[in-house]
Amino acid sequence: MRTKTVLVRRFRSMHGWTNRILRIDLRDMDIRVQPTAPYVPAYLAGRGIAHKIVWDEFPEPVDAFDPRNPLMVFPGVLTGARAPYSGRTNVSAFSPQGYPYPWFSRSNIGGHFGGELKRAGYDGIVVMGASEHPVRIRIRDDEVSILSAEELWGMDALDTLDTLESLDGPGTRSLAIGPTGERLSRIATIQTASSSACGQCGFGAVMGSKMLKSISVRGSGSVSLADSRRVTEITKAVGAETRSIRWGGEAVKRKNEQLAAAGEGSVRLSPCTEYCVSPCRFRYEGVPGCAYDRTWDGAWMCVGTILQGLSEDGPISHGGVFDWKLGTRGGLEANVLCNRYGINQWDLIIGIVPWLEACQAAGLIAEMNGRAFDWRSPAFWAEFLHAIAYREGMGDALAEGGWRAAQVLHLGEDLVRRYYTGWGYAGHWDGHGSWSNYIVFPYWLVSALQWATDTRDPIPSGHGYTQNVMAYSPIGGRIPMTWDQMRGIAARIYGDPDAVDPYSGYKAKAYAGFYHTKRSVIKDCLPADDFRFPLIYSPNTPDRFCRIDGIDGPSVEYHLFRAGTGTDWSEEEFERAAERVYTLERAVMIRHWGRDREMDESVLPSFEYLENWPSPLLNERQALDPGQFKPVMDEYYRHQGWDVETGWPTRERLAQLGMEDVHEPMVKGAERARSSLPAPPVAQPVPLIHG
Repeated sequence: MRTKTVLVRRFRSMHGWTNRILRIDLRDMDIRVQPTAPYVPAYLAGRGIAHKIVWDEFPEPVDAFDPRNPLMVFPGVLTGARAPYSGRTNVSAFSPQGYPYPWFSRSNIGGHFGGELKRAGYDGIVVMGASEHPVRIRIRDDEVSILSAEELWGMDALDTLDTLESLDGPGTRSLAIGPTGERLSRIATIQTASSSACGQCGFGAVMGSKMLKSISVRGSGSVSLADSRRVTEITKAVGAETRSIRWGGEAVKRKNEQLAAAGEGSVRLSPCTEYCVSPCRFRYEGVPGCAYDRTWDGAWMCVGTILQGLSEDGPISHGGVFDWKLGTRGGLEANVLCNRYGINQWDLIIGIVPWLEACQAAGLIAEMNGRAFDWRSPAFWAEFLHAIAYREGMGDALAEGGWRAAQVLHLGEDLVRRYYTGWGYAGHWDGHGSWSNYIVFPYWLVSALQWATDTRDPIPSGHGYTQNVMAYSPIGGRIPMTWDQMRGIAARIYGDPDAVDPYSGYKAKAYAGFYHTKRSVIKDCLPADDFRFPLIYSPNTPDRFCRIDGIDGPSVEYHLFRAGTGTDWSEEEFERAAERVYTLERAVMIRHWGRDREMDESVLPSFEYLENWPSPLLNERQALDPGQFKPVMDEYYRHQGWDVETGWPTRERLAQLGMEDVHEPMVKGAERARSSLPAPPVAQPVPLIHG
């Protein structure tokens, strides 16, 4: 195949932003650049710029596997600079995993790729078109190449990453897909480093549909900051604060003692992205395999740790949902195989396997591809994952993700609703679909608002309310905290102490939902770590409200943005930009698919059955009451500036955000969508499986 290399130009310099976006069309082998300046600061960075581009250039949607689908890779405005947790990178496209439509959506990935891209002088990449042959993109500062990837096609993702570093030199940072992406699995990931993945949305399949195996970058520049001294001061203060509530140290010590006694490798805490100031990910080295006669190195955090299995009588998985008993060796092996193949671990662990177990319990299925299900066997897991990655037998349907697999196989189509909360995604901090996140009423009411109005699982940049209330309140006990202190902080942040009161029911949840949709955008655009930000609670102040370096904790992102970019905004203007981005995201949904309140409410049956765990203070499991929740959604819509009946942004709200020109194309697009698209399926009740 022919290759192409181009030297691209630079534009006037800016602080924070590099003022250059790389545009590549794989069909025409076209490589060019455009300035970032027209999009910023109004749309911040990352997620915001991606949605502005799709609004400007896609009046109608395209299918996820259409060559016209724009794969966008955008780091944050402070990525590549020494700002805390700033290495994360946003990936956006029309999503293969989305349901009932391939919504334009977003995912996120850690590691060092985003920082290297910024140091090479780019705020983002937009890849259009599809190649007829496997290709890779190589970026070396101003030199951009489209090269053959014939020798890489068929490799797993981690071998691809290692090969790219050999080909392009030490320090090369890459994104790559494995066999799952090559075979267009709707749950295919994009991988970087050894254990970082762009997990949700199926964007690995978008790369596969474009015959794009990898994107590699080496940059020799730096990111200009308006006030680098102030950014450094804030970063140091954030590090001191977050390390004061760091977890994992004792667990690592105990685990190393166990591993050493058994001669089974070692573990340490490691960062998952650039400029992490409080590493919390478990990095294992030299762990013997179970199904394979070799040792494995790899890291896990969050959902990946569940692969080792959780006790049936543990605090999370009562009822045996994750009672696999693979242990560290078998669990780490399965984790590494997922990363090598490029399989979305969230869909696998929280959705697919619990659904298959429920089908087994109901007597609907007993084996896969001629082998009996045996979730406690590492060898079975190895075969199971291989079948999904290579679409072998039943694995062909499972590669579509659990939600679609149930329909393809006509298997447990009612049971699958128990684990998939909405839009084709398995539950997450919702108190119902997911058994991995301990959350109780009334706090999952805020999750219900987030789920109802998104295009995907909203939690990966939306932990700020649910996780932190559960962790820092007296229920979680991570720090010494009284309910009076919690209420005082809630009054300060959300304007009402009932926002976190365990006895408050449906009161004061709407503004909390609105607040954290803004914070989600900010975290994806700055970027900032979702587990840590916004900084609300602290063990280091008498009232437990976080303050660092003379700044209220929730204002840290604003001060980093202002010091980094030099943008002369008030904090209100900064938050207004996040509202502008979220409103544009809503307008895209409406223009493309006719999204409205009725569609939003189709998610609510996933909350209308008894929660997984009762609140320890209420002692009785609760279910969402539609009559009591309706006024909460009304209020949430008003905070967003959306019409209460339709869920559409009002003319007044659009004008307030400087988006007057959005209203007419939004409405006309919705009319087209409603006349040409099939109606979304009617929401069905969720069956009781676990009592």
